[in-house]
Amino acid sequence: MLSTHLVFLPFTSYKLLQRYISSNLHVALALWAFCRVFALQQGIQISVSLQFAVFGFGWAAYQYLHVFVPVLYRQQPLTFAKGFPFLLALSLGFFGLMSQPLSIWIVFGFVGILTFCYALPFGEKMGLRFVPTLKIFVVALCWTTLAMLSLKALPESVFALEAVKALLWMICLMLPFELRDMQKDEPKLKTLPQLLGVHGVKILGTVLICVLAFLAFQTNQINVLLWVEWTMLLLLGIAIFSSSPRRHVVFTSFWVEGIPIMWFMLSVFVLTFD
Repeated sequence: MLSTHLVFLPFTSYKLLQRYISSNLHVALALWAFCRVFALQQGIQISVSLQFAVFGFGWAAYQYLHVFVPVLYRQQPLTFAKGFPFLLALSLGFFGLMSQPLSIWIVFGFVGILTFCYALPFGEKMGLRFVPTLKIFVVALCWTTLAMLSLKALPESVFALEAVKALLWMICLMLPFELRDMQKDEPKLKTLPQLLGVHGVKILGTVLICVLAFLAFQTNQINVLLWVEWTMLLLLGIAIFSSSPRRHVVFTSFWVEGIPIMWFMLSVFVLTFD
């Protein structure tokens, strides 16, 4: 049964939305937007080539996790429909990476190794995602690492605060996903909802959002973007408190996943008309 916020959608529109989400384009756009917004807050421009690399390899990573790993360990035939998006994403990533210095290649290599180890294609339930409690932190580390690429010229103290902020943002963004999967995850995974309970996770989310509000005040170089970030933190808090194992998958995979995209779009809008 569809959740109430999807009932009004025509069936064809809902199917298109499902295909868009399952293509992993939405999460790749979210990663790209997440990296862009951290640069915007510091008044830094990210080169077009680096944006291609982030989007392309981000898209390829999620294609690998959601398409290739199940196909490989089940030894199923790989169809053109499944293989082409992955090759296209890799092409975009390498196109962007070609003009980058060696240090950027090393960072992408590190994130790529983490992604590969996150879910290994050699058998069911192999990889870092199946290590108790570790899943959420591996994903947060990958996104944070990519978001910090354009900020490496900042003073060390500011860079450290930005890195902590990005990491906490990612943990908060993943809490609704953890709550959604609470009943499906095996008890031995010891996810945060399994350890803290639904109420405990929501309290943790509240504490982290308060910390993030303070870090936003400390790190934003453009005053109007501080208000945008506080607005997004409020939205994120509402998303965490609205989350539960009974929520429809589109709530997390589209609306919650789309918060970085909304954050970036609103940031561009206020900077344009401020």
